[in-house]
Amino acid sequence: MIKSVNLRAIVLDILMEVNENGAFSHHAISDALKKYQYLEKKDRAFITRLANGTIERQITLDYVIDEYSQVAVKRMKSVIRNVLRMAVYQIMYMDGVPNSAACDEAVKLTNRRGFFNLSGFVNGVLRTVVRSYKDINYPDKERTPSRYLSIYYSVPEWIVKKWLAVYDFDRVESMLIAFLEKDDTTIRVNTCKTDVKTLKEKLESQGITVEDAPYVDEALRISGFNYLDSMAEFRDGLFTIQDVSSMLVGKVAGVKSGDYVIDVCAAPGGKSLHVAELLKGTGYVEARDLSENKVELIRDNIERMGFVNIAARTKDALVFDELSE
Repeated sequence: MIKSVNLRAIVLDILMEVNENGAFSHHAISDALKKYQYLEKKDRAFITRLANGTIERQITLDYVIDEYSQVAVKRMKSVIRNVLRMAVYQIMYMDGVPNSAACDEAVKLTNRRGFFNLSGFVNGVLRTVVRSYKDINYPDKERTPSRYLSIYYSVPEWIVKKWLAVYDFDRVESMLIAFLEKDDTTIRVNTCKTDVKTLKEKLESQGITVEDAPYVDEALRISGFNYLDSMAEFRDGLFTIQDVSSMLVGKVAGVKSGDYVIDVCAAPGGKSLHVAELLKGTGYVEARDLSENKVELIRDNIERMGFVNIAARTKDALVFDELSE
């Protein structure tokens, strides 16, 4: 008999890894999904949605919590601030979750983690959010446009300021809106191992929705799958995850047979692998990144995709490499 698990407790563990221990969000979520791969598809989707959404909207969530809490988010105990973040995300952005459930489950989770004396605080903040969040006063967009855009669309203000120095307010806001739109997963077919038609048929036979993506012949959009590592086609390197915009880089780079290509800031390696594929076994691609963790991620993808004309190296792009002249 499989022991029941608390989905929100799993999400809290993910948030603690990311926000308090510095883990990469996609690693933390992937590790959790692998650990609980026996869960039903809808439960895994709930974990992914709540974890990704809470991380993505964290700047907004912290602003809202600070508006209704006497204790600033940054001064809260780490468990409490992350419990509140995920609960407020459910209240504000997950229509399928009743507000009462978001509040009650947050209080229960607070107690389960041993913070019995703070459960009343958590309950009070969340009940106030439920009553008032639709009327919250965000920063004034006329007087402080960068702060407004940062808080409302949950993007660091320094990035917003850089964009506003180049584009007008409406253009920047439209960009931020686009970033928050939900997209299907885009994949690039590894044409060294299969072809688009064959892969499409294999995925569709598993009940996965597959559509052609624009601009790149070997690009497909997929949805309705469980998780990537459950798919033999992914494990066997028949495809990789990559946005169409990233695929276009390899297409327009103009690489030709025998070229030596250096890709810096290369993790997770999508563009490097695409170039290696376009070289059709000739030439050589060196995929570089700053940290060993990122380079290991590239190496994992190289091994999965099965290319031999590419290697990953730990290199700092700001340090001149005489050997590459």
